[in-house]
Amino acid sequence: MSRSVAAALLTLSIVTLLGCATNGPSAAAPADRYAKYVWPPPPDQPRIRLLDIVEGRIDVEAQSSFARTLIGASPQGAYDKLKKPFAVKYDRKGRLLVTDSALGALFRFDRETRRMDVFGTTGALHLKLPLGLAVAPDGRIFVADAGQQRVIVFDADGNITGAFGHSGELVNPAGVAIAPDQKRLFVADSKAHQIVVYDLAGGAVIKRFGKRGEGEGEFSFPTSLAFSREGELCVIDQINARVQLFSAEGEFLDTFGSAGKGFGNFVRPKDIALDDDGLIYVTDGAFSNVQIFSKDLTLLTFIGSGGREPGQFQIASGVATHGNQFAVVDQIGRRVQVFRFIGPKLGEPERTKSEITTTSQKSN
Repeated sequence: MSRSVAAALLTLSIVTLLGCATNGPSAAAPADRYAKYVWPPPPDQPRIRLLDIVEGRIDVEAQSSFARTLIGASPQGAYDKLKKPFAVKYDRKGRLLVTDSALGALFRFDRETRRMDVFGTTGALHLKLPLGLAVAPDGRIFVADAGQQRVIVFDADGNITGAFGHSGELVNPAGVAIAPDQKRLFVADSKAHQIVVYDLAGGAVIKRFGKRGEGEGEFSFPTSLAFSREGELCVIDQINARVQLFSAEGEFLDTFGSAGKGFGNFVRPKDIALDDDGLIYVTDGAFSNVQIFSKDLTLLTFIGSGGREPGQFQIASGVATHGNQFAVVDQIGRRVQVFRFIGPKLGEPERTKSEITTTSQKSN
């Protein structure tokens, strides 16, 4: 028997044993490594814990520390690790979808079945500079591609099926959102300082609203969009350091946040998400955190600070929610951190500044 064949058989045997070993009681789930990271820290009652950190293939496919070592020692492929993640969303099955602007790829991490897939890297409509993304109720995935100056559409299986945006329609699409009526696609065209609305069925531009400025309904590099359950459109107005609220028809309603370093202020807001209970999550690249607001726009708490430790960020970018979980992209850290509420979500009573400060201390 040749050495190469013997080595291959040995490797196969080890992998087989790994698969068997991970079913036993001694196999520790990777997520258990982060159980001690909670907010607020003891002796206060924890409300949020760090559930998982995903950097690439190893974090979803390995089920034990031995498996992680073995996979980590194997040759690395071009798409085995995130390089510059930008946005994150959960699909209808609870899988993590992540755009990577450096790799020109859409990743899908299935932590339940332990599988990672990569989409959009080949073909005439392959991704060039993917930024924001949205998931339709039917499973279709919409990716704002600033390199293509279009919104690329994937089916639920990751196949590219089409695109929105003809030549000259979009300058720098950065964020996308599906209207609650599921008939319109809203696109944040950041360098045009406006929102472009497409007919979801026909692909034609229905309307545009916004221009560069600091007034109501004006923008300075809008980067991200999200709809509330009530149908209000929330827009990250990045350089103006605020979030603007509009009706589904594009009429200005309200704004919250302003430039500053205090509670509820922003410096470089990046992304926004809303959960089923109406909580609002806003990431800030300069603060390296995610702030969580109540329905009435009161700051409840924030998670994170600058750094490389679990629960810290080096530019907090995308954010997404799913049930009692929320995921945050750590862009320069090349990872996605997943958090979970412990018991009831953050609540109804308004929190004091001392409580908000205490909540963030664990990440330091």
